[in-house]
Amino acid sequence: MNKLQYYIEHLKAEVLYFPKNVCYFFSKKKRAIYLGCTGQGNLGDEGVYLAIQKLLKEKIFLYPISYAKPNSGKYLRRWLFKAPDLIILGGGTIIKKKKTESYLKLFSEYHNMYPSAGLVVYGSGVGDTRLAAQIGFPTDVQNWKFILNKCWFIGVRGKLSKKVLEKDWEVSPEINILHDPAIYFKRDILKGKKKQKRIGINFCNIIGRIYGLDQSTLELFAQKLVKELIDEEWNIFLYPTVNSDMPYMQKILGSKLMAKVEVYNDFGNIDKSLSFLESMDVFIGQRLHSIIFAAIAYTPFHAIEYESKTSDFLNSLGLDNVSTRTDELDVNRVINKVNMLYDNLENKQKELYDLVQIACTQQNSITKKLLNQL
Repeated sequence: MNKLQYYIEHLKAEVLYFPKNVCYFFSKKKRAIYLGCTGQGNLGDEGVYLAIQKLLKEKIFLYPISYAKPNSGKYLRRWLFKAPDLIILGGGTIIKKKKTESYLKLFSEYHNMYPSAGLVVYGSGVGDTRLAAQIGFPTDVQNWKFILNKCWFIGVRGKLSKKVLEKDWEVSPEINILHDPAIYFKRDILKGKKKQKRIGINFCNIIGRIYGLDQSTLELFAQKLVKELIDEEWNIFLYPTVNSDMPYMQKILGSKLMAKVEVYNDFGNIDKSLSFLESMDVFIGQRLHSIIFAAIAYTPFHAIEYESKTSDFLNSLGLDNVSTRTDELDVNRVINKVNMLYDNLENKQKELYDLVQIACTQQNSITKKLLNQL
């Protein structure tokens, strides 16, 4: 029975990959293998992939390799696949871990398989090396440096990623700041807030792999934060970007608090998520892309930073003092920050709007630089 299930799963994968293989085979654009986190039910990761598709569509056809199941579609690839022109390491915080693990393993394997394909980094973030060592997932700097030095184009999420590669690791190719690819989906129009004390909230379970290494303290903070917001008569809406977020928030808040808040569940759709976030006056979020989506919907926010990728995005956008680390949690401080945002909504929205426009202009410029080299 287990063997039968195995073959059924492989058959499903082949069927799902059939249109991708056909489109790749007949494409007249540059063909690129895309290595990134896709198909995991994470709106942030899916948003990144869709944005990269749209940003590069003028000249590049992307063929995504499943991170979770890299062998999916392999049988059709044996006779429908042409050697790629490019191997693209995509968005997400994926420059981390060892040579035998994760994206470094896939990047190296496909480079060895197609040595003539150009290597590109487009929108990736560099993992926090100190935190990674603390949680038992040390970064293989030497082997990352080895393959990154072979890349002919590198565009990373932000200033911190650029600094790590350029200064700390001394990677040779020029390091460009692309910003997170998902800012591509920015709203074109800034909609003013109705000031109804509507606040969106996102917390997620990173199983203790956070600053301070203490998930329970984060959960107690979330409980107290929601209680205080209720006391201050805020209308609270829980917002997930991954399927597991909502059950987690429901669990840590408990039935009594859940009876006093509302939930948003249609997180699989970027446009609907952005419309929801536009309807909030302010936002508090832990997952990086919950913050990114708030930013591009021009909803002022305060970030709960669990690793450096949050600062990588915020600092590169030009925002300071809009986050609190998970090892420095203080409910009163965060609520004071939220109230300050609420009292200055119009100015804060305009600030977000201006900064996002600048970042998108920079993203388009760096993308054009890449495409002009093809």
